Amino acid sequence: MRLQIEESHLCLCYYLYEVKHLNTFLLLAFASIYLILSLYYYNRPNVLMLWLSYLPTLLHEFGHALICQLTGGKVSDMVIVTRRSERLATGRNGYAVSHTISGWNRFATFIAGYLFPPLFLIIGIFCLSRAWQIGFWILLGLVFLYYFVKTSRKIFPFVMMLLIAVGCYLYYQHPDVVSIWVVGDWIIYIVLGVLLADTILSSYTMTIIYIQGNTSWDGAMLSRLTRLPVLVYYLLFMIVQLGSCWYVVKVIVLG
Repeated sequence: MRLQIEESHLCLCYYLYEVKHLNTFLLLAFASIYLILSLYYYNRPNVLMLWLSYLPTLLHEFGHALICQLTGGKVSDMVIVTRRSERLATGRNGYAVSHTISGWNRFATFIAGYLFPPLFLIIGIFCLSRAWQIGFWILLGLVFLYYFVKTSRKIFPFVMMLLIAVGCYLYYQHPDVVSIWVVGDWIIYIVLGVLLADTILSSYTMTIIYIQGNTSWDGAMLSRLTRLPVLVYYLLFMIVQLGSCWYVVKVIVLG
């Protein structure tokens, strides 16, 4: 028994050492799969892509909703669209029903959406590179908790909170079981791969809607609110998006 425990500790120490050197292949593989599927189904909504893009959409709407509340507004509902018929009817992957009270409140609410997915990508890569996976899971659990409180569609966020809570409990109760760390890390790599690919895709989509002169995206609404050129917000969002990608490359290359 003592020998088995010592071997388990040695395996875990070796695994944690390896974790600090990110598995570039896994991260880029999951990102590539998501990117290829997204481009293949571009402008062709289907259930698969609605579910795969669930988390990036949730983080975008979470950014709008959270900052709206923190700056004095109210949020009465949050919805992440998972049905093709609803996606075709609304033209959205998700939305937050918010009630703003001032120009500053509206400005903060509009600008937050595009900032949150890249922010979570940076936080996730940082946590994984420091072998602090449980910190990322706790943060993600808080996002789902907020969504659970605000949304009219309770079932999925409740299931996700339950799974995250069970995962964190297993991490805490069985810290020497390498398989738990492996499964958790694979899921994190999938999540971060999706966020990385979605950040790249979002930059591409943002460029297209900017060139087309779309008036319904966040940058256009910020422009009307502040009377600054849309170009200012397009460049701001692009700097944040590409900056998060640069951070990922920096961590992968330099460690």
